Amino acid sequence: MKASRPLWIAALLLVGAAGAFWGAGSVPVALLSLASVAAVVALSGVARRVLGALLIVVGIAAAFSGHWLAIAGGVLVAGSGVLQVVLGARMPKIGVGGQKTRAQDPETDMWRALERGDDPTDDRTPGGASSNE
Repeated sequence: MKASRPLWIAALLLVGAAGAFWGAGSVPVALLSLASVAAVVALSGVARRVLGALLIVVGIAAAFSGHWLAIAGGVLVAGSGVLQVVLGARMPKIGVGGQKTRAQDPETDMWRALERGDDPTDDRTPGGASSNE
């Protein structure tokens, strides 16, 4: 299983829970579920596991409201929390993992030398162009 798959499953469970809570009239819990989507994607490691534990508690508490949509939303939130507690360490953090190493580009190197204050056309500066005089 790809490492990012549980992350997106957890996020989709929270979006579904937000819809269920909204339908049940529990707007604050629906907004909490939507905010948790951003937190799940942004956090990693221990912080994501702590969030998962909090979501389990919130999901169980919300399920006791009695409305069938709130019960469904509570189950979805708790399921997302369990997924984060169990697999949170293996889930990637946003912006990490998909970056590829870029090949050296001479033009980019010249611009970086200018930003450092070096003259890229001078042979004596490190990284400068070498000319055969």
